Amino acid sequence: MHSLLDILKKETAPALGCTGPVSIAYAAAVARSVVGGVPRKVVARLDKDSYKNSLSVGIPGTDKMGIEMSLALGALCGDAEAGLEVLCNVAPEDARRAEEFLPFVDADISWEYKGVGLRIEAEVETENGTGRAVLSKTHTNVVSLEANGKRLVEERTAPEGNVFDYSKDAIRRFTLAELVEFAETVPLEDILFLKEGITMNRALAEAGLNEGVGAGFGRGYLARAGSDVLLKIKAVTAAASDARMGGVSLPAMSCATSGNVGIAAMLPLVVLAEERKADEEALLRSIALSYLLTILMKSHIGRLSAICACAMAAGIGVAGGASLLLGGGLACAEAAIRNMTGCLTGVVCDGAKYGCALKLSAAAGIAVESAMLALEGCVVPAGDGLVCADADRSMEVIGRVAREGMSLTADVMAKIIVDREREGRKR
Repeated sequence: MHSLLDILKKETAPALGCTGPVSIAYAAAVARSVVGGVPRKVVARLDKDSYKNSLSVGIPGTDKMGIEMSLALGALCGDAEAGLEVLCNVAPEDARRAEEFLPFVDADISWEYKGVGLRIEAEVETENGTGRAVLSKTHTNVVSLEANGKRLVEERTAPEGNVFDYSKDAIRRFTLAELVEFAETVPLEDILFLKEGITMNRALAEAGLNEGVGAGFGRGYLARAGSDVLLKIKAVTAAASDARMGGVSLPAMSCATSGNVGIAAMLPLVVLAEERKADEEALLRSIALSYLLTILMKSHIGRLSAICACAMAAGIGVAGGASLLLGGGLACAEAAIRNMTGCLTGVVCDGAKYGCALKLSAAAGIAVESAMLALEGCVVPAGDGLVCADADRSMEVIGRVAREGMSLTADVMAKIIVDREREGRKR
């Protein structure tokens, strides 16, 4: 049985670069690693969400974007042992070699795959033969591995052990009340590791504010912020996403295998704590609750989803964490999550890109406002749309909307984005 501390530690890890293209590079690196040698050809088939999420985001160590570039880098110089930091050793020469290798890379969508969440299959041919790796559910979860036709890891597809069955995730055994109790009582020394994440994510925000990378939304918000705490929260959160989507070579502390989600679930609380002069312990406990709620929501909606995880998963996490930081406790967190359910449910994920900075900042501001309003007794009533009598049921309902109700939406969005991208290539 996994404890909440085990879950929190497992789901909190550094990630260099957007985890869409990073997971693709990782699949190629793992496939190459089992046969060794110099790559000659790479073929990959991806779920629609991984494909659309990887088209328009910068790749660390390069000034390039795109799936083929990610595959080329992963195959040529990716470190298969580095997980979400697979591209940590990319040098300018590697980027040049990867660009020259692009004619030997083929990537497409597996439209026949109808599961919820990630599935990436990569084959790398070298002078030593062919390696094949399949990732599923999470960005570094290898469910099948072959070297020259020999199975090294058997693909797990049995219904009772299906890797797509999120209902068996350990986090699902816990209620909001239990998450709040953990955050309030866990020994402080057990969650000090979260300080590393604060340092990482703040560094990304500083890069976004100082360098003006991405679309510069963080700088734009900061210019208008003055003494407005909500605008400061939006500025810092957007700036970190600006830097990350722009391909700055700095890691994010991810949550549930997503760097942008990790940024969105943490930085609003960091700024709020600074503005309120809260102590380090209060901040770390609020982040612990935010990350656990985010992990729970990602389990409900799926690791990749038609619903924006930064808005709904990280947003609900921040609403809970801010409730703790503001002194509201469980009752405030319950109400804040109901406010988020009634406000942001249905925000779609249309891929990783510069515009994500606006979604992160919007969710950050609304999440903190939801907690502030809840503290004042302003709460969306139960039975109002999708809002249920308690937060646990509301989160389940949002998950059902994502998994059951938005599969066609995911298909249509992917087709629109992919068709536009392919039309652009023909011009």
